Amino acid sequence: MSKVSPLEQLQHLIALEQKDIGTLVAYSIGIGLMSLTTPIAVQALVNTIAFGALLQPLFVLTLILLVLVGFSNSLAGLQFYVVEMLQRRIFVRIFGNAATCLQRVSYSQRDQIYLPELANRFLDVVTLQKTAAVLLLETLGYVLQTLIGMVLLAFYHPLLLAFDLVLITLLGVILFTLGQQGLDTAIIQSKAKYKALAWLETIATNPVITKSEYGDAYIHAQTEHIAETYLTACQNHFRILTRQNIGALILHTLASTALLGMGGWMVIEHQLSLGQLIAAELVVSAMVYGLTRLGKMLDNYYELLTSLDKINHILDLPQEQSSCAHQNHPTTPYTLNIISVTMPKSGMAEHLQAINLRLAAGEHIVINHNRDYSSLFDVVFGLRQPAQGYVCVNEQDIRDINLRTLRDTIALVRDAEIIPGSIIDNISLARTIPPDEIRQILHSVGLSSELSNLPEGLHTVLSSDGAPLTPEQSLRLTLARALLLKPRLLLLDGVLDKLKPDVLDDLFNYLCSQPNHLTLLVNSQQPAIIQRFSRQAAIIDGQLVET
Repeated sequence: MSKVSPLEQLQHLIALEQKDIGTLVAYSIGIGLMSLTTPIAVQALVNTIAFGALLQPLFVLTLILLVLVGFSNSLAGLQFYVVEMLQRRIFVRIFGNAATCLQRVSYSQRDQIYLPELANRFLDVVTLQKTAAVLLLETLGYVLQTLIGMVLLAFYHPLLLAFDLVLITLLGVILFTLGQQGLDTAIIQSKAKYKALAWLETIATNPVITKSEYGDAYIHAQTEHIAETYLTACQNHFRILTRQNIGALILHTLASTALLGMGGWMVIEHQLSLGQLIAAELVVSAMVYGLTRLGKMLDNYYELLTSLDKINHILDLPQEQSSCAHQNHPTTPYTLNIISVTMPKSGMAEHLQAINLRLAAGEHIVINHNRDYSSLFDVVFGLRQPAQGYVCVNEQDIRDINLRTLRDTIALVRDAEIIPGSIIDNISLARTIPPDEIRQILHSVGLSSELSNLPEGLHTVLSSDGAPLTPEQSLRLTLARALLLKPRLLLLDGVLDKLKPDVLDDLFNYLCSQPNHLTLLVNSQQPAIIQRFSRQAAIIDGQLVET
């Protein structure tokens, strides 16, 4: 799904945070330079002792070392603070972007993707935070410290410069040659992990089928298959990590012993002082120590890239396209003109063939459809684009109007949509609405007394599935929220068929009352509801026929 590679995504993230990352690099360079103080101080100490033991140079040397090491540790503390701020900003930025992308995702994507499961990819933001922190605090410091140490060795002797070049070459072999396909296998492993998570969601959302013996056997078989897939992916990735780790450990062994032998020979040949040899050993010991942890560093690197890959499955979702032109909000009902709308059968979208329909302002019509949901309503609301034809609202083509602005005055209701929070939050959506108006709307959908009987009334907190309300009450609450928008055009797609007859009477009285006059388009299969409308139509074989 992602159109850019994880490495390109990493470059984009670095560009966004380049100021703080630049600060961290500066701190790391400072710490790297300060790390040379110990080997240089040891070199000076050895040379001083070799020419005579004097306390004053020793005291001065110790004092200088104390100041420089203290300064280095202060930089390390500042690094820790900057990384913490960076982690917070990464979370907030990605969370905000993910929320916006999921809100504005093209509706047709729902035909191909189960978005609630896809949203789980956001959990990788925690992995991104932690691995980024480790790489910035430890790996970046190690790399810069190693480079600075190599520069120091190069100044000691040309042979040590050659030692640096050989070390860099072998590190390149470990990282790039032995690490081929490391990122690919890491992504495959991550996909297997999310496949396991999706399977657990499937089990949790299908409680009936899993209770039988056949269901139990199927669940166990699928669980075992998914676990085997994950273990295979882990094994393939671990094989590459192991290969790189073994290479790093071999290099650690060779580098440590080679420097000792070569340095000892140069001291014997008077090409290197004893102090320089000890300093070089300290520098190289710090450099090659990182090789023993290279496997963990690479693991963090692969996890960083795979987390970026997973997060961008959300951020790369195709977005709904809309004009930037805003529409004025008239107080009168809208006219609706559907002109030659044609749609091929695709996913959840049904076939529509040259649909033509005109509604005058304030007119009501019911469409008898053999489907619970109609793609025609998606087209009118701007959720789907027809292959041919277009829709005009109030004599304006909706393709030329900002859809989010238009939907402030057009409401579509087909399913219960409940947000975790109080009933009043679900109704108002953070708007200030007079209590009398809320009571009137709740009465029109038969919820006024039912909600008042709850212990906390309108302040009762609802879960995402509407509990403690029943599904039918949750649907009526969703309808009440739409009515509070005072829509100029109301689209009820299969909603009325799910309501009780006594609720329908109150609702129609409200919809038909003069102060609340609006244009109404209804999809229903119930004869008792269809008979309430003076204008009736049906969709037969994709064509609209008025009856």
